[in-house]
Parts: sequence; structure tokens; C-alpha cells
Amino acid sequence: MKDSKVLKGVVTTIAVFAFSLPAIASADELKGRAEKVTYSDLDVGKSAGAESLYRRLQQAAKRVCGVEYVRGPGGIRERGRQQNCYRDTLDQAVVKIDSAALTNIHNG
Repeated sequence: MKDSKVLKGVVTTIAVFAFSLPAIASADELKGRAEKVTYSDLDVGKSAGAESLYRRLQQAAKRVCGVEYVRGPGGIRERGRQQNCYRDTLDQAVVKIDSAALTNIHNG
């Protein structure tokens, strides 16, 4: 685990592989999205700080992946893509932050 003083100053970026256009779109037309999640105000080495950060990461991943917008074009296929995006994005963010407390929350 990284030193908490280093973690306090770090900003993590939740990056998404791609936000696809309709099914006919080519790979060249895919658009990426990202959102910065700051946590310099939290002690992620402690349970309360890690839980707060995890909630922030969940909300950011939902926004970036469009999970909040269920009733859009694409139906079931789009919903599945959103859920995969959400899980992958959250997994990557937790790994990038490298906090044992955060990883324990994520792995449940």
C-alpha cells in the first residue's frame, strides 16, 4: 500500500474504454469519457475514508458509463454494455488507487 501522504495528494481518473455509438458505428467512431474523482480530503487507509471514496467512485462510474440513463436507445444490449463498463471502470479505479481498505470494500 502506498504511503497515505502520497495518496492524499493524488487525483484518480476514472477512464472508460469507449462509449459506443449505435451498433453500426466503427471502432474509429467510439468516444472515450473520463471523470476526475478527488479524495485528498479523505484518509483512505481508514474504513470511513475508504467507504466515502468508494461511493464517489461508484457515482462517477455510473455517470461515465451512462448507468443512470437506463431508458435510452439500445435496450438490453445497451444496458449490458453499461453494466460491463461500470464494473470494469470501478475495478480499474480501485486497482489504480492501491489502498487495502478500498480493495476490501470493493471485493466485499
